[in-house]
Amino acid sequence: MSSLLTLETKKYAIKIDNFEGPLDLLIYLIEKNKMDIYDINLTQITEQYIEYLDTMEKLNLEIASEFLVMASSLLYLKSKRLLPKQNEDEEELTEEELIKRIIEYKKYKEITAKFKENYLLFSKRIQKTQEEISLPQRQLDKEYDNKVIPNIYQELIERTSQRLNQNAKNIEKIALVENYTVASKVKEMVKILVKQKRFVFNKIFSLNQRDKQEVVTAFTGLLELSRRNKVATNQKEIFGDIMVEKK
Repeated sequence: MSSLLTLETKKYAIKIDNFEGPLDLLIYLIEKNKMDIYDINLTQITEQYIEYLDTMEKLNLEIASEFLVMASSLLYLKSKRLLPKQNEDEEELTEEELIKRIIEYKKYKEITAKFKENYLLFSKRIQKTQEEISLPQRQLDKEYDNKVIPNIYQELIERTSQRLNQNAKNIEKIALVENYTVASKVKEMVKILVKQKRFVFNKIFSLNQRDKQEVVTAFTGLLELSRRNKVATNQKEIFGDIMVEKK
């Protein structure tokens, strides 16, 4: 909270600050009067709180709505002490609830202040580390060969050309792989089963005749057909022939 000014009244000095909210102001008044947070002099706190708002109004300072709501709640609690006890409305603020809110807000402020302190300490350490690291300084040669720049430019062109050629080769490899899709292999197997009731997967998709990537893709398609209950597969022994039959 950054202090703006202090006004002297007949009873006490009022310090006008940028409080974050009404609970922030209440904690300031409690600490200023050195009160026990569990035994607040509600009458004294209410009077100082109202006088604080009156002072802000005289200084033409904008008063947030939550400050006015808290003022009305304090006046209500003060009046309850003067009047006979009545049935309390569950929605109305009680002294116990007010004290609970003040305690929780005070804990929140303490934790926030600790985080801020740690952050500032960490920032100072980072700044100190950066100051300790000194980069080597290199002086530019005043005289240089007029062929240096053309040679550097030529080397840059050659490296760029090599990179483009390598990228072209990689694109060709990707294009070859993309020719083998699960959908295309599924269609191929379905066409075979239209002509015949069954076939041996290992013979149709043999590694001796087909690319490894194609065989793997075809096997993935076979698993999909089996999952959808379109075909039945049978393998009598490990690494043996896989018999595929249309259901």
